[in-house]
Amino acid sequence: MPKKAGIIFVTIGVVLIFSALLLFLYNGLEDRRAGQQAESLMDEIHSAMTEETDPTTKPTEIETEIGIEITEPTETLPAEMPVVMIDGYEYIGYLSIPALELELPVMAEWDYSRLKIAPCRHFGSSRTDDLVIAAHNYKTHFGSLSKLESGAEVIFTDMDGIENHYVLMKDPETLAPDAVDEVQNSGYDLVLYTCTPGGATRVVAFCDRVTEEINGEEYE
Repeated sequence: MPKKAGIIFVTIGVVLIFSALLLFLYNGLEDRRAGQQAESLMDEIHSAMTEETDPTTKPTEIETEIGIEITEPTETLPAEMPVVMIDGYEYIGYLSIPALELELPVMAEWDYSRLKIAPCRHFGSSRTDDLVIAAHNYKTHFGSLSKLESGAEVIFTDMDGIENHYVLMKDPETLAPDAVDEVQNSGYDLVLYTCTPGGATRVVAFCDRVTEEINGEEYE
């Protein structure tokens, strides 16, 4: 009897190890697929941005004495951002995080199936300074978000080609999944978040818009 019990325990152990290996391989494949899909989508988004846009929403470039170019809308823009349709989904632009070497498309709406494709807008707009973007914890998406440090640069470019520059105000925080109000009504201009492995908690990055002052006036 003890011998049979030992065989059963060994068999269960082998099955668990094999299952864990399959899950690891599956997650790796999903991660690579997500990265490849993001690259393909970025090509289409950049292509869409080269098309003619409404001149009232085109940015104006202001060159400072030290050679910095700052983008400023020529008129007050509507709160709702423009979208482009790609493969049946709407996109509002793309996100760049230089410290993580990431450039990712951002979908206009979110659900769990969309998150498998690209980061998604969960709430708000870059034009009302309350934009919240969620993404999967794939390494090719927001899997390294916790590695960002205070002061990191984040750029969101909308489909009008308007660049919105932000800075991470503090190191990313770990919050409970039900801390919805802390994310949507944080008071920060841009919030990025993803789940930790296993989904027990969330990694959240709070960012504020960067402004430049020229001759006493502020430009975003």
